[in-house]
Amino acid sequence: MAATYFDPTQFPSPSVHDPDNRDPVKINQHLQLDFFHVIGEPDTSAYSFEVFHKISHQVYHYSKIFIYRLLTVLVGLPLMLFWGLAFGAYTFLMVWVLVPMRQLTRTQIAEMGVYVQAACDAIIGPMHRAMGQMFSNIRVSLSRNTIEAGKQLNI
Repeated sequence: MAATYFDPTQFPSPSVHDPDNRDPVKINQHLQLDFFHVIGEPDTSAYSFEVFHKISHQVYHYSKIFIYRLLTVLVGLPLMLFWGLAFGAYTFLMVWVLVPMRQLTRTQIAEMGVYVQAACDAIIGPMHRAMGQMFSNIRVSLSRNTIEAGKQLNI
């Protein structure tokens, strides 16, 4: 049985299979831009005329659709070209440059660690053990007696 690295059925394109769900992972769930999320008349004292309310709803809805689609054609398609190129370059750099460099750096650091450990074991460890032996016989005793100097030195 051959190893499968990428299964295209695992992540189907939602726009192709379900044209009504164009945000399947809910990355833009915070965008609540329909009329009643933007315009809300709180109580009857702030209500506009019913006919104006219905007309304003239609004007808002169709102008939002029109400008969104116009900007999608004029700006969105060039932006998608840019983002496709940017993420393609990013993917290329990660796969072929940055991850191998990171692995190389990790192995070099691990190799240097062997030499640093050997140097510490050969030089620093014995030196500190010798210093520890030198200072191991120091004893400190506390007393309440005050020592008075017999002579003062004048400098």
